[in-house]
Amino acid sequence: MSLIDESDTVRIASNGRQCNYWHIAAITLLFWDHLLTLKTEITYIWKKSFNLSGYLFLFQRYFNPVAMIFTLATVFDNLPVSCTVLSNIRQGILIIAQLIVTLIMTLRIHALYGCNKRILYSLLTTIAILLSIVFVVTYTVHLSSQKSLSSSGCSTQFDSSNASRAAIAWWMIFIYDVLLFGLAVRNAFTTRQELHMIRHLKFCASLRVILLRDGAMYFGVMTLVNLANILTYYLLEDCMRGGLAPFTSSLSVTLVSRMMLNLHQVMGSGIYLSGGQAVTETDKAVSHIVFHEPAESSLSSE
Repeated sequence: MSLIDESDTVRIASNGRQCNYWHIAAITLLFWDHLLTLKTEITYIWKKSFNLSGYLFLFQRYFNPVAMIFTLATVFDNLPVSCTVLSNIRQGILIIAQLIVTLIMTLRIHALYGCNKRILYSLLTTIAILLSIVFVVTYTVHLSSQKSLSSSGCSTQFDSSNASRAAIAWWMIFIYDVLLFGLAVRNAFTTRQELHMIRHLKFCASLRVILLRDGAMYFGVMTLVNLANILTYYLLEDCMRGGLAPFTSSLSVTLVSRMMLNLHQVMGSGIYLSGGQAVTETDKAVSHIVFHEPAESSLSSE
């Protein structure tokens, strides 16, 4: 084993601190947003009858904070488990978190297309293919890349060749996001007159408009963050290769939670449309994502 010179030691320690900061930022974002939206969650989720949408929301809402606490513990403490096992568990947590987000976003497209089963089955098949690639890439790369740094717990580090392969997993997520956004844009062209309401910031909008608008906001934010995370695999060193992954995952979970809460505010069943019910241009609802609160009189008159 070759000796690591002093400059490498300083660099690794510095990158290790940055990785820790991003883990702290990820868990802080999750819990802070949870506190901000807890009242809305109680009102529109816990006090309503549960359906598939409610169960999906609660699973992704509470799985991630618990998982992030475990992840944070593995970063800062030396647990009585090998670094290989801890690293694999962390990657499994990230995959599950992103899979939940992906399924929820898929159901939104399913709703936009009138619960078209062909669209749903095609998207689920695509997910299965991309997920297989993610599993193979993630675990073949991580089995040969992790190193344990006793001074800062267990961190995963890649050399340049493994980093490029590890980035493939996040490229798969990005590609699927682009696919969903493309389907949403295609659907938007069929109802483009209705989308003019967005420009006027009207409070009464159809569920289709809400799904399209929230989806566009999600895609815009996550595209920037995903690309930033992917670039870390190519441009940075040590554990900072992929160091934004926990924050990227937390942000996607937070945005999806907000979107689902908004849907439950405007429609009791949330993202779940039973009995083949489709999102149509006549499905009107009051959107709660606005720039100021509407007057009660204007709402009551709708």
